Amino acid sequence: MKMNIWLRLLGTGALLFSTLGYAADLRFAVNAPRGPLEAQKWEALTTYMSQAVGKSIELVPLLPAKLDDAVEKGEVDFVLVNPVTAVIVTEKFGAKLLATMSAKGSPKFAGVIISKKGSGISKAADLKGKSVLAFQFGVSAGAWVFQTYHMMQKGVNPPDFASFTESKKQDDIPLAVKAGVVDGGFVRTGVLESMQKEGKLAIDDFTIVDEKKDELPFVHSTALYPEWFMVATKKFPDELADKIKKSILSLKASDEAAKSAGIDGFVEPISLDGMKAALKALKVAPYAN
Repeated sequence: MKMNIWLRLLGTGALLFSTLGYAADLRFAVNAPRGPLEAQKWEALTTYMSQAVGKSIELVPLLPAKLDDAVEKGEVDFVLVNPVTAVIVTEKFGAKLLATMSAKGSPKFAGVIISKKGSGISKAADLKGKSVLAFQFGVSAGAWVFQTYHMMQKGVNPPDFASFTESKKQDDIPLAVKAGVVDGGFVRTGVLESMQKEGKLAIDDFTIVDEKKDELPFVHSTALYPEWFMVATKKFPDELADKIKKSILSLKASDEAAKSAGIDGFVEPISLDGMKAALKALKVAPYAN
């Protein structure tokens, strides 16, 4: 019988549930920064892991700010999270890293700083006195932490902006920059390419501030950091965690679960030391005090 999906608003912390008539054995939470519909791409991976461990698994998409709460309260069993949340849940709640996701040829990603083409804003210092739009302050890795740390290293801090505001969705940030509503925007790597493919914008409409060229195939401005992590909560049995890890490490890019999610698969966990250094410098969770 085909799985039916019930959508509720992510902003209230409500979830995407499978309605099979019984409670699932396990709950798998995923970071959903682009909204609930985009998060459905993880359904095939959920099915893949369910078959591997012989347990029914419920997919639970949440905004980044909600994920650490869900882990702390024991509402989920294992999670796919950005590196900021990975640091928080391992440092504060004893969660265990299982694997790092590899997407589009790399297990790393970065932040993009954009301005409107022709604005004259091409480097960090040009954003002093300008309006900037980002996503989920202190929580979003690729649309706040990476860029804010990068700007700090260039001698530019949030108080130097004319305004620094949060967007409810990452997709709205490039559109606001293109429309001239704000001067600059922060998004994670891959968002511009995805939106261009969807016909929502053209990357040539923007200047990539402090653009870097390295092994990452997406336009970007910041240093590279580990991609999302699959993490088991402290209460999750080691035997099941090992089965989940084994299953995702054997996932191939040609498998439906990987193709549906738009990823290559998973690798052994990458060090979070660089991520921790950024969070400590910014004095945000779990190093806010």
